[in-house]
Amino acid sequence: MTGYEEELLTRAEVLEDTGELVQAITAILAGAQGAGMDSAAVTSLGGAAQALDPGAETSYDAGSKDKRHPGTGYRSDGEFLEAVSGAEDDIRDRLREVERLQETVAAAMDAAQAALDAAYAMPVKDECDGCHGAKEAAIQAALGRIRLLETAGGILDPLTERLRASLARLRQVSEDLGEVYEFVYTFIRTGGKLPVYARWIEGQGIRT
Repeated sequence: MTGYEEELLTRAEVLEDTGELVQAITAILAGAQGAGMDSAAVTSLGGAAQALDPGAETSYDAGSKDKRHPGTGYRSDGEFLEAVSGAEDDIRDRLREVERLQETVAAAMDAAQAALDAAYAMPVKDECDGCHGAKEAAIQAALGRIRLLETAGGILDPLTERLRASLARLRQVSEDLGEVYEFVYTFIRTGGKLPVYARWIEGQGIRT
């Protein structure tokens, strides 16, 4: 009776693969780099990728305005933040899936432990008519279920922490952005217009 537990383990292994989530975040980094965003504004973004995968490539060099060409990178802060919000949604969805599976695994563990307790309590006769073998088989079956569930839990628990850490860092991005470009935003809000070639943040009606 390990089919159900094997299914739960397989689901845990599938959820553990955060490659697509990491790729989405590094794509946002690439867009920010192409647009020339200050590196201080994307520190948390790089941290979000590395929270999911410590080996994720998050090197960043926005360079000078000469490295930007029309059509590359984000055209506005709104476009950038929309992409960040999309990444947040994806990670939040994955976290919910993981948390639901953790609850399912916990319930299955309770059932497996109850089966193990029942197996240990099975009576046996001095003159064995197969009762000893049946008891041992029941014990081993329950232990097998428990091992599978423990393996699933060993995947889900650290995965939950990675997802939460990544989500927290993504939520920090908008605040970092506001701090880095505080004076520029104030200038624009008071009616200021940026130069025609303003690296990344542009005034209304400005074209690159």
